[in-house]
Amino acid sequence: MVIFNSLVLTGVLVSSVLYIFASRIKTYLRLRHIPGPAGAALSRSWIFKKTMAGRIPNALAEVAGEYGPLARVGPNWLICSDTKEIRRMWSVHSGWHRDVWYNGFRFDPANDNILTANENKVHHRIRSNVLPGYNAKGITTQEGVIDTQVGKLLGLIEKKYVSSKETGIRPMDMARKFLYFTQDTTSALGFTTPFGYLDVDEDFNNTISTLEGMLPTVTTLGLFPVIISLMNNPLVKSLLPKPHDNNGMGKLLGLIKDRVDARYENKAKGEEDILQRFVESNLSRQEVEAEVLIMLFGGTDTTATALRMTVFYLSTTPAAHGALQAEIDNAIRSGKVTRPVIADAEALELGYLNAVIKEGLRMWPPISGLQLKCSDKDDVICGYQVPAGTAVGISEFTVMRDKSVFGEDADRFNPSRWVEERDPKRLKEMELTQGLVFASGTRWECLGKKLAYTELRKVLFELFLRYDFAMTDPAKPFEYWNYGATLHEHMNVTITRREA
Repeated sequence: MVIFNSLVLTGVLVSSVLYIFASRIKTYLRLRHIPGPAGAALSRSWIFKKTMAGRIPNALAEVAGEYGPLARVGPNWLICSDTKEIRRMWSVHSGWHRDVWYNGFRFDPANDNILTANENKVHHRIRSNVLPGYNAKGITTQEGVIDTQVGKLLGLIEKKYVSSKETGIRPMDMARKFLYFTQDTTSALGFTTPFGYLDVDEDFNNTISTLEGMLPTVTTLGLFPVIISLMNNPLVKSLLPKPHDNNGMGKLLGLIKDRVDARYENKAKGEEDILQRFVESNLSRQEVEAEVLIMLFGGTDTTATALRMTVFYLSTTPAAHGALQAEIDNAIRSGKVTRPVIADAEALELGYLNAVIKEGLRMWPPISGLQLKCSDKDDVICGYQVPAGTAVGISEFTVMRDKSVFGEDADRFNPSRWVEERDPKRLKEMELTQGLVFASGTRWECLGKKLAYTELRKVLFELFLRYDFAMTDPAKPFEYWNYGATLHEHMNVTITRREA
C-alpha cells in the first residue's frame, strides 16, 4: 500500500511538472515570432527585476530601441512604441480593454474602481458617474479653491525658502512641497476642506510616505494578479490597513470614510465639491469611497511630478527660463492679468507658458508604466500577428521622444518647438502624440486632466513671475525611482527673488 501511494504521489508530481512545462512551451510558442530580451519570453522574472529596480520606463525604452516598435517583455506581454498603433488600440471603438495588470491598483481587492475596471461596460458606467465631479458640473468654486492653495504655496516659499545674501542658501525640496500643494488642492476640491500640509509644512501621520511606499507593491501586484485573489482571504484581509488606524494608509482610509459618512448622513448640505457629485451619482457608497481614494492617489502624484520636472527642466535650460519670464512680464505689463493669482482663461492665452507645460509633460510623462491593454480578437500590430488575449503595453519614454514626430532634438527640452512649428500636419501629429500623456482622445482619457493643466498654468506663472530657480546641487539634482509613477527624493532647488 505504501509503495502504491508513493507511485500515485510521484505520478501526480510528474504530471504537474509536465503540465507546467507544456503550458510554458505553449505560451512561448504563440509569440515566438516577436523579438525581445532573452528570458523575457519564458517567465516574468525579467520584467519583475526591471520594475523593482525603479527604472521600468528606462528599461522599456531600451527594449524598444533594440528590438523595434513591437517587442516581447513577458510570456504574454508586449510593448508598443508606434504612436499610431497605440492610438488605434486605445480608441473608443477598437474593442481593446484593460488587462488584469490594472487589478494591482484595487485598494479593495474585491471591487473595481475607475482605474482598475477591465470590462469596458463597467469602466463606462463608473466614468459616466464620476465625470460630473471632475468636470465641475454645477460647481462654481473650483478655480477659487485652486487659487487659495496657490497662495498658500507662495506664502510657504516666501516665509521659509527664499534664498538671499542675508539668509544664505535655503533649499526647498520640490519632492515634498509640490506634493503638499497637490494633496491640499485635491482634498480641497474633493471635500471643500484641505488636508493642511502646506499649513504645517510636513507629512503629518506619514500618509504621503505610506502612499509612496505602496507604489512598488501595487506594481508588483499588477505583474502577479493571482496575489489579488489571495487578498480576499479573511486571514490576509485581517492584515491589511483598516480605517482609523493610528497612521499611514489606515489613517487616510479613516479620513475618507468619515467624510463620506458625514456627507451621506446630510445629503441636503449641497457642498460644491467633487465628493458631493459622487454622492449624488448612481455609485454605491462603497464605490464612492473607492473613487475618492483614487482621486487622491491618482490626482496628486502625477501633477506634482509634472510640476517638479518642469521646474527642473526650466532651471537647467536658461533660454527657456528667460523666455517664459519674458512672456510673463509682458502679460503683467499689459494690465490684463488677474491678481493675486492669474485666471486660467488668461493663462490659456500665453503661448509659451502652455508650450513649457506640454514640453515638461513630454520629456517626463507622469505615468510611464506598462499600461497593458488586451483584445479578445486576433490583431495585426506593427506588421506582426498578435493572438487574442495578448497584453500590449506602451513605452512612454520612446513615444514621447520619437524623432520622426518631434524632430532630431526630441531628447532635448525645447518648448519653442510648440510655438515655432509652421507645418499644421506636423503640429497636429505632435499634439496627438503628446496627448497620450493623459490618454487624450481615447477610452481611458484622464479625468483629472483639466484640473492638472489648470494647476500647472497657475503655479508656474506665479512662481516664475516672482522667483528665479536653480538646482541646489547641479551635479546630483535629485534621486528618483520610477515604478510607472515617479518617486523623487532630495530634489532641492534654490529660489531667489527676481529683481523688479
